[in-house]
Amino acid sequence: QPFDKSKRQETRRRFRPSSDNLNSVTDRVAGIAFQNPETSASILSNVKTQLSPTLAGALPSLLAESPDPDSALILFDRLISESSAEVKQLLNQHNVLAHYAIVIFGHSRFLGETLIQNTDILQSFLRERNLDLSFSATHFQESLSRFRALSFETDVSLLLARFKRREYLRIMLRDVLKIAPLAETTAEISTLADVLIEEALRDAASALQRRYGTAQHLDAEGRLVDTRFSVLALGKLGGNELNYSSDVDLMYIFGDGPESPEAPVSNLEYFIRLSQYLTDTLSRVTNEGPVFRIDLRLRPLGNEGELAISIEAALRYYALTAHDWERQALIKLRPSAGDISLAREFIRRVQPLVYGDDKDQSSPESTKGFNFAAIKTALVAREKLDKKRRRSSAHTASSGTIDVKLDHGGIRDIEFLVQCLQRAYGGSESWLRSGGTLFSLQKLHDKRHISGREFHELTSAYEFLRHLEHRLQLRQGQQTHRLPLTHPELSALQISMEGYAPQEYEITDLAATVRRRMAAVAEIYQQVIYQQQSRIQIASSDAGFQLESEPETNGADQSNQQILERLAQDAPELHQVLVREHLSAHARRKLFRFLSSAFMTSRRYAEVARNPHAVIRALALFECSDYLSDILIRHPEEIVTLADTGETVPRVPSGLLFAGPLRGGRAAPDPAFEYIAQSDNSHGQKLALLRKQFRHTILATSSRDIATLCGVYESLDSISAAAEDAIAAAVTIVGNPEGLAVMAVGRLGSRELDVLSDADLLFVGENEKSRQRLTKAAQDIMQVLSAYTQDGMVFPVDARLRPRGGAGELIVTPAQLETYFEQEAQPWEALMYTKLRLVAGSQDLGEQVMRLADMLFQRYAKDADFLGAVRAMRAKLETTNGSERSFKTSPGGTYDIDFLTGYLVIKNEIRNKQGSLRDRVWKCAAAGLLENSDAARLDHAAELLRTVEHVVRLSVGRTQTWLPAIEHARQTTENLTSQIIDRRFGEGLETELLSTFAYVRDVYNRLLA
Repeated sequence: QPFDKSKRQETRRRFRPSSDNLNSVTDRVAGIAFQNPETSASILSNVKTQLSPTLAGALPSLLAESPDPDSALILFDRLISESSAEVKQLLNQHNVLAHYAIVIFGHSRFLGETLIQNTDILQSFLRERNLDLSFSATHFQESLSRFRALSFETDVSLLLARFKRREYLRIMLRDVLKIAPLAETTAEISTLADVLIEEALRDAASALQRRYGTAQHLDAEGRLVDTRFSVLALGKLGGNELNYSSDVDLMYIFGDGPESPEAPVSNLEYFIRLSQYLTDTLSRVTNEGPVFRIDLRLRPLGNEGELAISIEAALRYYALTAHDWERQALIKLRPSAGDISLAREFIRRVQPLVYGDDKDQSSPESTKGFNFAAIKTALVAREKLDKKRRRSSAHTASSGTIDVKLDHGGIRDIEFLVQCLQRAYGGSESWLRSGGTLFSLQKLHDKRHISGREFHELTSAYEFLRHLEHRLQLRQGQQTHRLPLTHPELSALQISMEGYAPQEYEITDLAATVRRRMAAVAEIYQQVIYQQQSRIQIASSDAGFQLESEPETNGADQSNQQILERLAQDAPELHQVLVREHLSAHARRKLFRFLSSAFMTSRRYAEVARNPHAVIRALALFECSDYLSDILIRHPEEIVTLADTGETVPRVPSGLLFAGPLRGGRAAPDPAFEYIAQSDNSHGQKLALLRKQFRHTILATSSRDIATLCGVYESLDSISAAAEDAIAAAVTIVGNPEGLAVMAVGRLGSRELDVLSDADLLFVGENEKSRQRLTKAAQDIMQVLSAYTQDGMVFPVDARLRPRGGAGELIVTPAQLETYFEQEAQPWEALMYTKLRLVAGSQDLGEQVMRLADMLFQRYAKDADFLGAVRAMRAKLETTNGSERSFKTSPGGTYDIDFLTGYLVIKNEIRNKQGSLRDRVWKCAAAGLLENSDAARLDHAAELLRTVEHVVRLSVGRTQTWLPAIEHARQTTENLTSQIIDRRFGEGLETELLSTFAYVRDVYNRLLA
């Protein structure tokens, strides 16, 4: 496919300021989206004089990646000018630190100030795996102890606030570099908050003890014992989902018992004073800001209640007095600091009140364990929230700004919906009782309380909106949820959100994308809430109505150690290997995510226990492939795929020099796909089976790639074959429409389809009369393949490579093709159609289309301007990614080989133009169009570039234009590529790629002069 579909640079160009009178310095940085290019060029020139030549040369590229290069450059200039010589030397010796600094400065001005004031943090980023790991509470506690011991600060509030901002730098880097997913980022912020609250509580308790001694009460035997105190977290902290700038919702409880008459104050007064001291420590404003903004309004009686309450008084309140929305708020209740056993006792005893376990089961309000009061609570709360928001935001509503938290379809709606369903079903299904929104969505989906489409849309939207909320709050360190009004701020925000939206919501206009996402959520919210509400009448009128769930296990909530203990009983062989195996933290984290996911249902867990050798085989995948790890974590039952996967010898060897295999027909189709399509199952069941079979095939193929170091052309051919089987099955599922040919173009056409690739298809109908019928059939085929269901999708289908692109009709007839090829088709389309081939449908119609394509090739074979047009198009594509390097578009990339061979086979009228890059290189050599030495060099280059691109996708789980920035993924890519192609990279893979670019471009220029 001779062009890149990426929209990333389009966003940067839209917001880039223009100037007709830039000086020579400015011209050199014109590729950077500066808002003030002339001023920035001057600063950049000055900064470069203080850096090593290597870092000075890399700085423009680093700034070009930044969402706010102006701020990034200004703050970096301050870092250089205000820091010691040792800091400058550190940056020059370790250029990666400059990268980290630019990332911080470009995303967050308030954390940028923190870095400038605390340059010692830079050194910590060099420690091995410091950015790879998610810190535990123990790690934070140890770091805080060291920080406090080395500090002369006596103001505890200031010390804790300063420590928080320092730790936010590392958390933020892991977040914006996409090292840590959303759940890991929010969990780490929440863990840090727990540690800071615990430290503040320790300081407050010490002060109270010095004044009043220890609070005590008499136990059952009349002995004086210490009275316990606990800090409970609610809201986002309770769900381990804290933002960078969230309010922290807390509740303080203490134990009961008769007090000693000799105590200087009552326990109630003691713990109220303790709560006041603790709250003041955490919320008092310092030079570094407060540690947190503390919100105590969710405690019993809200602002009217005492700051601290005994456990028995709290339980009486929630049993007899509390509003239903107050009970709903306790869904995310968890221990944060203080006595953990007291907190757990309270949670255990209050949960039946939250989920309606104690309600009269004959009442319509809880028919058959279904808590309909939860539905009413969600609706009433939503209505109150709307009224409050309309009153408080009337002045901003007219501006058209979007509140990603409170507006319909925003973060609050998703959280309300999840909590509502948890309460509705949690009375009879205790397994659904968990705090985090994403984890709860997974549980609701697994229990079939939301559909696959709803789960995908809600999860994807929640992650997108929370990432957006984070980027908003990072900018200035303020609690905000509204999109900015100014153009520069909106542009910086849009660029910072690149890569956080799935293809169907690709960001070209941030505000429009947000509105679409929130509209989809609002639709699901209305549908699900009111569907559930209507079940009161259904349940009341149907005595046989009963909600059933799968057998429960609580393994997903156990610690890693508990998981291992469970395995020791059920799968001792596997347990022994896992405790002995030396795994990196990266692989170990994925292993336990996989095991936790497997423990969610007994069926999944049984598959893991029955296949210990397959789990052992999966360890290699956890180490080197995010893509395959994600499949196993989402679908642990697929472990049986690894058990069935045998080692195979690649059919197409790599490293050939002077003998290029010209591939014949593909292997026999997989009969499983045909069986699924022709079975008697319902349409929905067929779609589910088709998705599972494709997932199974890709997992088997890709895991075999890693286990046997399969050559890349063999890998891509296997993926292409699976895609063809799926397309043929889709055609059968929609009824084998007569007179339709499904043609492949792009990478599927050349049998080089990769994981995470779109399938480029052209739908051809036999005549104009059948257009309406066949258009519907083509749409149905695309729906079968691309629609997201509970079992995911097969793969995205792109039909935009048809004549006239998206503006053209979906079905094109042979007559239309003939006219288009004769009169309108452009030179780049001639190159593209060299990859045209039939993959499903009418054989006769497919052959007719191929004959028409020959007319297009003959037209350009005789065109004297063809060479100039090819070179012009290739030159245009080189600027697609700006100054960024790309496997495909950079000078000397795969597009050079693609364009060169495409031009040669057309210009010299080689009959069979199909095949992979390797096939076409050797076809040109066989026809005498390439010297064998040039062919060998191009073959090696194509193999390297295809292999690296494939390995990167397996490694990081997404498409990338260049090598991963994360060290682990980058090293994995280099090692695996080296093993697959049996080549060593003495100066590193990146240097090898740049060298490859150079000699490919040399051949390209010589032959297309």
